[in-house]
Amino acid sequence: YTCVAKNEEGYSARSDLEVSVMEPPEILEFTFGSKPVNEGEVRQIVCLASKGDEPLRISWSLQGQDLAPGPDLTTTQLGSRSSMLMISRVSHRHSGTYTCTATNPAGSTFHSAELIVNGTEWFGHGKHWKYFVYLSL
Repeated sequence: YTCVAKNEEGYSARSDLEVSVMEPPEILEFTFGSKPVNEGEVRQIVCLASKGDEPLRISWSLQGQDLAPGPDLTTTQLGSRSSMLMISRVSHRHSGTYTCTATNPAGSTFHSAELIVNGTEWFGHGKHWKYFVYLSL
């Protein structure tokens, strides 16, 4: 665009302006599946920003906390529009709601999926231990 301003005395000013319209990201839905996962199994999900202008930033969180990679949990950027979350050996500590967030200068969006894990977990109370078993019905 070009803007030109003139006053009554004949003075004028001119300026060129470029307008960029950016589209905010959209994420395709993903899920860990409809059934609980057994401890020791492998699970992976892919977060794909199917729409939105680049540059895009894709990040993961678990229960609202930034996801820190570990020996059995990794995230891998797949090109500029997607990221894969891989759990190589699922355990009870992986249970919870995983959220993928895609952000660009035009906005931010997220999608979440819950991972439910069958397995065992020990809880200590002083000298007494309780044993819990998670089972799918």
